[in-house]
Amino acid sequence: MTEYEKYIRTAELLALQKPAEALVCHDELAFQVVHQVEELWMKLAMHELGLVRQYMDADRLVEARDSLVRVCEIVRLMGEQMRVLETLSPRAYFTIRAALGRGSGQESPGFNAMLAAPPPLQAALKGVLDRRGVELLALHRDPASDPEVFALTEAMLDLDEGFQHFRYRHLALVRRIIGGRTPSLKGAPAELLEHGIKQTFFPELWLVREALFRDFMPGPSLYGDDDPPSGAH
Repeated sequence: MTEYEKYIRTAELLALQKPAEALVCHDELAFQVVHQVEELWMKLAMHELGLVRQYMDADRLVEARDSLVRVCEIVRLMGEQMRVLETLSPRAYFTIRAALGRGSGQESPGFNAMLAAPPPLQAALKGVLDRRGVELLALHRDPASDPEVFALTEAMLDLDEGFQHFRYRHLALVRRIIGGRTPSLKGAPAELLEHGIKQTFFPELWLVREALFRDFMPGPSLYGDDDPPSGAH
């Protein structure tokens, strides 16, 4: 074995897919590879998000933002590589699904880990704001008051938006391959995915924009009173 093969552990890695003689159809290898690569990307994303929290707790905000930028690129690639699965025919997918048994993408450990990642990052952001004496709405009124914190919040919003795009890309793939109302082993997949798209990682960063709206568009409150939405402070 070459030094490259030893370092990358290519023998172990390439043994994780079914051999050609065991494939239920030609497309099953593509299905396995894409999903395994997704899990690897999410493993890397979670590694970086762990560093983001450590950096934020240590007030190393430039480094925290750099890691968030990397995670955003990972999430973008996760969505782009779904194009490979769009080349599957519905018949090929249903053949593969029969071999999948009771398995479901909702059981993905990487995906579920990423869904659980926001609360610690929200707590870390609150710590940054408290230590610096920064209020979120005031920061967005004057980003130059603390450029590092503002850049960090924008990177967090980039991640939030990117993950929504990824989830929409997944929904579009499901609709293309199996339709919007075909039941999955865990329920109606399109309905479940549509619900997920509406969820955000950092709602306070979206709400602050609505609160800021009143500074530039005077008139009746969007909320029926004079208070900004909860979470915008």
